[in-house]
Amino acid sequence: MDLTPHEANYNLIAAAIATAAATMLTLLTTLGTTSIVLESALLKTLLELELLTLEFSLIVSVTALMKRGERDKRRLALVSAFLLIIGTLLLWTSATFLIMTST
Repeated sequence: MDLTPHEANYNLIAAAIATAAATMLTLLTTLGTTSIVLESALLKTLLELELLTLEFSLIVSVTALMKRGERDKRRLALVSAFLLIIGTLLLWTSATFLIMTST
């Protein structure tokens, strides 16, 4: 059974989200080892929230790749995109806080 054109598009979107989430997770892991993050309870909390949100985004997007059916793929792709956006906003918040505290 072949994929519909929309299913193939949702696969592409889910793969892009998974790639972005995995890249951000790698960068956050590096950021989490810096001394300024380790010394701040707020930054540690933000880092944990970012990691958790992006991990869920990655899991949901990979699930979307494995699912069959346009409706399921669309729903999962939207949820993973929403989680990625939330993770990005959390990252922006912690980066802004880092810049403000380091000057």
